[in-house]
Amino acid sequence: MRAGDPGALKELYNSFYHFLFSANFAVCTHRDIVKDSIHEAFLNIWINRDKLPPVSSVGGYLNACVRRKLIDALKKESLPEAALLSTDDEHEFSYEEVIIAFQEQEATSKTLKEALLQLTTKQKEAIQLRYFENKNYAEIAELLGCEQRTIYNRIYEAVERLRHYFSAKHTS
Repeated sequence: MRAGDPGALKELYNSFYHFLFSANFAVCTHRDIVKDSIHEAFLNIWINRDKLPPVSSVGGYLNACVRRKLIDALKKESLPEAALLSTDDEHEFSYEEVIIAFQEQEATSKTLKEALLQLTTKQKEAIQLRYFENKNYAEIAELLGCEQRTIYNRIYEAVERLRHYFSAKHTS
């Protein structure tokens, strides 16, 4: 990530987002403030990536960064910190709730993998380039050696297949 690889930041974000949200939502019940604090912390880490210290616990470091952003956001919103930051049990997630959340995440991941199996190889390739590598249609067409209109059609058909798969899965 220090070398400027946005993929590394994305992987870090995807790996720690749920942990950071759970840990910080337990002390601040304003969902949007917690999400914004997480995003601001990652943005700040990306901007200052060349100055980052080596850390032994990435999760702990990220949580400290998010917590600082959360406190700053609470002060900025003029919300009483004492009313939102709580260490009592009323806002902590129980062990069962955490297990359920992880099971739901695993089920969602499994469903997504199953949905991607519904796509052709060319559709998967186009989706990967468009949504995961943030390439525009012209760049994808050039990379794949085909017309831009073909890329529009592939992505449209892929999204339609995914939409159909998820709607069928959701109604059953």
